[in-house]
Amino acid sequence: MNQSNSIDEVPVPVLLRQARGTYSLAIRIRLSAEGLSDLPKNGPYLVGGLANGANTEQLLREMNLSDAQSEKLLGALLEGHFVEAAVGPYADDAIALQNTDKGLRAARAVGDAIACVNHELSHMLTPEELLGFRNGLIALTEIKERTEESLH
Repeated sequence: MNQSNSIDEVPVPVLLRQARGTYSLAIRIRLSAEGLSDLPKNGPYLVGGLANGANTEQLLREMNLSDAQSEKLLGALLEGHFVEAAVGPYADDAIALQNTDKGLRAARAVGDAIACVNHELSHMLTPEELLGFRNGLIALTEIKERTEESLH
C-alpha cells in the first residue's frame, strides 16, 4: 500500500482487501519451507482448528463453504493424508476427522506463520492499537452476523 495516502483517505474495505492476504502468504511460505505445500486452500484453517480442539463440522460452518467446496476440501485433505477418521469425543459426529502426523506438522507450521505475522504487528503497533484493531475486527464480525441473521 502506498504510504503517501493518509489512512483517513483510504476506505476501510480497501484496507481490509489490501491486508487480507498477509496471513495466508506467510502460511503458504512456511508450509512450503516445511515441505507441506500440498495442503489445499482452506486446509490451514481446518488442520489448525482441529489441532486446537474444534470439530470438523464447526470448522466447515465457520468457513462458510458450499457443500461441494466442503466435500472437495475434505477429499483433498484425506487424499493428502493430512486428516483421517476421528476416534474419541467427536467420533459420533457426521463428519469426524482428526489430524494425522502430517496434519499436525501442517498445523504447527500454520501456527508458526501466524505467530510471525503477530510478532511483526506487535513491533508496528502499540498494545493499545493492537487491542483497538482486534476490537474493530470483532465489531465487523458482529455486524456481519447480525446482518446475516436479519436475512433469515
